Amino acid sequence: MTAAETFTFHDVKYLRSNHPEVRRIKRRKLGHSAHGNKIWLSSFVLIDYLSFNPIARNSKILDIGCGWGITSIFLARNYAANVTALDIDSAVEPYLALHGEINDTKIDFHCTDFQKLTKIELRRFSSVVAADICFWDELINPLYEFIKLALEAGVERVLIADPGRPPFWALCDLCSESLNAEVVTRRIYEPVTTEKFILTIEQP
Repeated sequence: MTAAETFTFHDVKYLRSNHPEVRRIKRRKLGHSAHGNKIWLSSFVLIDYLSFNPIARNSKILDIGCGWGITSIFLARNYAANVTALDIDSAVEPYLALHGEINDTKIDFHCTDFQKLTKIELRRFSSVVAADICFWDELINPLYEFIKLALEAGVERVLIADPGRPPFWALCDLCSESLNAEVVTRRIYEPVTTEKFILTIEQP
């Protein structure tokens, strides 16, 4: 792999869109892609935040809307986390598997909607992480109800990173009114310069 095709960020290797294996997967066109056709920049901001606000080692983490799984892989590699990566888009799985392979990390992937998760299932996890998942108005209330259910199940912390779309701010307003929530602004300078926002919700 050449520098033009791959890069490293917080001890995890990532493949650029011009990498031969990435291009091979894209040529296969494995069904409809629900925005899972690339790495979204909010994931890098979330990874950077987690590198300075670490989780406990061996934690059980749920990554919803995992995409190519880079946050999952970061947590597994750096904190020995037991990560369940969930996405509604089955087309992301080969990208996740490929990044897991080059990082010697295997992630448990499930193709399902976060709204189908029950309180009993959520009790397994200490934290929930997500990036770029609140992009439609129709997702505001389902995400809010999911966050409340996760907290009721005993999840200690929920983190959602976003570039600042209107639905995200509406979700932030809902959470700020009734939950122990705050929004963090975070800027990174590698692998690209970008500024995003992270909604953090913790047990009261």
